[in-house]
Amino acid sequence: MKNNPNKIKIKETVHDIKTKDSKQNIKYFVKDVAIHEKEKIKANDNGKTKNDTTQDYAPNRVDEVQKATAKQSYRRTKQFIDKKRKRNKSLNGKDIIENKDSLSLIQPKQKEKLISNHKKRLSIDSKNKILTKKQKVKQTLPYSNSFQTSDTYQKRMKSFMMVKHKNKVKASKEIVKKPIQAGNILVRTWKSGAYVLTKAVHGISHLWTYGMGLIILVVITLFIGVFACLSDDGGINSEIEPLSAEVLAYEETITKYAEQYKIEEYVPILEAIMMQESGGKGNDPMQSSESGFNTKYPRKPNGITDADYSIEVGVQTFSNCLTRAKVESPADTEKLYLALQGYNYGSGYIEWAVTNFGGYTKANAKLFSDNKRAELGTDVYGDPFYVSHVMRYVSFSFRGGTKPNFDNYDAWVNKNPYAQAKLYGQCTWFAWGRFYELYGYSPGFIGDGWKCVDQLLKTHGDKFERSTTPKAGAVFSGIGRNHVGIVIDVKGDVLIIQEGNLDGKTNTFKDARKDWHTKEYTLSQLRAAMQGVIFANPK
Repeated sequence: MKNNPNKIKIKETVHDIKTKDSKQNIKYFVKDVAIHEKEKIKANDNGKTKNDTTQDYAPNRVDEVQKATAKQSYRRTKQFIDKKRKRNKSLNGKDIIENKDSLSLIQPKQKEKLISNHKKRLSIDSKNKILTKKQKVKQTLPYSNSFQTSDTYQKRMKSFMMVKHKNKVKASKEIVKKPIQAGNILVRTWKSGAYVLTKAVHGISHLWTYGMGLIILVVITLFIGVFACLSDDGGINSEIEPLSAEVLAYEETITKYAEQYKIEEYVPILEAIMMQESGGKGNDPMQSSESGFNTKYPRKPNGITDADYSIEVGVQTFSNCLTRAKVESPADTEKLYLALQGYNYGSGYIEWAVTNFGGYTKANAKLFSDNKRAELGTDVYGDPFYVSHVMRYVSFSFRGGTKPNFDNYDAWVNKNPYAQAKLYGQCTWFAWGRFYELYGYSPGFIGDGWKCVDQLLKTHGDKFERSTTPKAGAVFSGIGRNHVGIVIDVKGDVLIIQEGNLDGKTNTFKDARKDWHTKEYTLSQLRAAMQGVIFANPK
């Protein structure tokens, strides 16, 4: 057959896409790409390439393009600015007034208008300079919430209300700068991202045929999903709800088994678990039938038909969760939450969460549920929000622990009006955040320390009442001293309070985290220190 010069030759070697998993085939394509890229480099550089490999060429080439783009952008920007200046100069009344030749060419009416406008500008500039000097003087004055004037404080708060959104963004940036401590929420969230990506890598090979762009999109989506949970991982922010009469009727039985398994200090938590599980109703009020400690009844939902035995198994199960989570006390809220989620999912969750993330987060609780649903082929697996659901039935002393949780961003940053006004470290900032941690809602005060009780009673008169003697959970305001704090506990005549602003100044968020303490006073000592004190007691 004669060769046809117009006929296009067809490449004889065809590589089937289905062979993409072959190591030999991957090497072939990598080698082929490298050869072609090298040839392109030489062609573009007229045979004078600075790099021997595509890996070396790429960053240098990007750098060259960036420099060229920057130079071109600079030239265009400069031309634009010069053009604008030239045009503005021709229209500037000051230049025309100072140039007598130009002034003589202008009509009388226009000349008067230009002179008038120029004088107005000079007057405004003069006023602005005076205001700027006054502001600088104000900034040099010492500021302390304990001895502040009401006018100064209200101006700060009014300023906050006007620029709320801007300050919120700045406050969030400031939080990001804080040191990352081992086991805190940010570290665990990073671990969440790493874990999700590690699991996703096993499926990435199936995406190669769709291109690198899709892979990058998948990776970005995974990280967005993980970090979306960050702002909701800092603490329990739900409002306290009461226990039912049915649960309270079991208090004696719960206490008996709690003492038997040496966790009597966790009775309020056990009552809250029962409330969430059944509301105290049915023959299996602790919903403990599926626990490994159930040796008398079938291990299936509602398999236990004896309420007393259900409570015993439930208490024993929770005791085991506390041990596995290494909970040191009821105040150890991070590990307590881990134990609670373990009660719902099974103790296997505790080891999984600690190994992969360092502890409990709402994000990994959701991830564990999703993994189990996929593994078992079910629509539901446990309750990813179990911790929040249980803790809404627990009193403020358990919810807030014995010290503030500054990772609870809603309490200390996002919703705290004093944080938005950049008043970190003030006693009002501390009292607002601690109240929100303990009760799960805003106390409603935004004023000076001595006004906080009045503002709280005005906002929540149905939940609090004015008193001269305190109860645990009360907010106190000084009468003679501009100060506010929280009463954590009352033991006879001794009050245990928490208060901020020990150094008497506004701080950064980092410093404010340390500017507080827990202190004991007798009622007479507190009255003397505050020059009179008033309490808003929970009803």
